[in-house]
Amino acid sequence: MEIAAIDADAWRLCDKRERPSDAAHVIAYIERVGSAFDAVWMTGPRRRSTHASLAECVAAAEGLLESADATPGAGRPIEIAHLPPR
Repeated sequence: MEIAAIDADAWRLCDKRERPSDAAHVIAYIERVGSAFDAVWMTGPRRRSTHASLAECVAAAEGLLESADATPGAGRPIEIAHLPPR
């Protein structure tokens, strides 16, 4: 995982396993708002979350990536029983 500074109070959290040209490369955009850190997640369900620290945002991203890796990918389709024609 890589944290790229956008400016003094904003970061882009990236998955180094993905190519920079791939949309999956960007995991979240993080912005410091007062004493909290707002994350806009680009991986998984699009949502916002607020965290106490930048490290907490990174930990949440690691958990998100681990759960995505544990999800089975495409597999053989389930066969549908067919009725004989009438």
